Amino acid sequence: MTNSISSGATVLNIGDILATLIMLGVMALPFILVIFFYKSYKKNANRAAKRSSAEKQEILNLQKQIDELNERISKIENGNTIDTNQRR
Repeated sequence: MTNSISSGATVLNIGDILATLIMLGVMALPFILVIFFYKSYKKNANRAAKRSSAEKQEILNLQKQIDELNERISKIENGNTIDTNQRR
């Protein structure tokens, strides 16, 4: 009886498995980075849109206040008195 060992094709070689996993990881890295940057871009775009909307609303509110103040000033310049009940 002789113990015959196969040619090694069926024996697991840890080095080959490790090298394959490393190569797959290196090849997958660009895809993972692209997905990460895309998600970050979308999140920042949404934040910018919300911030822009809030700033536009604030500008409209400030413009309304300026218009009210200009109206009051014109009444004062024309000699009309401002009723105290009109104040906030």
